[in-house]
Amino acid sequence: METYRGYPTLPLILCGFMKNKKTKIFSGFIIVLFCIFSFYYYITNYPQIDNYHVTIDAKQISGLEGGLSGLTWNKDTQTLFAVTDAPSLILELSTDGKVLRRIKTDKPADLEAIEYIGNQRFYLSKEKSGTLAIVTINNDTQKVDISHAETYRPAVQVEKQNSGVEGLAWKPELSRMVTAQEKKPVRIFNILDNEGVFKTDKSPLNELMLSWYVRDISGMDFDGSTSNLYILSDISQKVVLVDREHKLKFMSLTAGHYGLSRDIPQPEGIATDGTGSLYIVSEPNLFYKFSPR
Repeated sequence: METYRGYPTLPLILCGFMKNKKTKIFSGFIIVLFCIFSFYYYITNYPQIDNYHVTIDAKQISGLEGGLSGLTWNKDTQTLFAVTDAPSLILELSTDGKVLRRIKTDKPADLEAIEYIGNQRFYLSKEKSGTLAIVTINNDTQKVDISHAETYRPAVQVEKQNSGVEGLAWKPELSRMVTAQEKKPVRIFNILDNEGVFKTDKSPLNELMLSWYVRDISGMDFDGSTSNLYILSDISQKVVLVDREHKLKFMSLTAGHYGLSRDIPQPEGIATDGTGSLYIVSEPNLFYKFSPR
């Protein structure tokens, strides 16, 4: 496209023909339309995550009443942990999606996210109450007492139902948890743990204007080997990768991309295992594994 002093010449040419009010209105409309189409072209031709292909495609995890929601990787057990919302269950999964253990909770909790932070401790996100609970799960745990767990309420303003805390990602070297407001608007928050004193701060990632790229956030994960942040969107059916320099790459979760036979219907949880593999769970209880090429 030809430019003049860095500006596209088309809008400037149009402005030169503004001889009356109608022409000005028409020219203004054309300029706005030009800007909209330019932005649309940019966000639909973004850099792609190109090093994955699906190796487990929509494996059904049977025997569950509730829908799979959050997902996390436990580096100590080399297994995945997931949660279901109704009834509230914590599941331990193998890397091929096999259920290894079902852990009950002492009461319904509307669990939406789970994140392993080390030393057998997990954060659990409860959507309706907007709180986070810290629980311990060891090799012998069969039931988790959420009623008496240490809890924290992030300073996330929940204005609409089903727009609360959704997704957790732990960065151990900074003792920092990243969480998100699901939608309306999409926002990311840092939760800083300073010797048990919690503080919520808005993340610089909000300056990336994520709402332009995703309509909601349904899950998040920090890749410990690269420090890349993976952001999962259910409505937009994509993964956004944010690297250390806050540059973005995208991964479509629709049929035909990365070897997927069908769209991932409702992606709700995402995790990486530090060796390059990426895992996603989706309602209704589907398991996906993406391996590096």
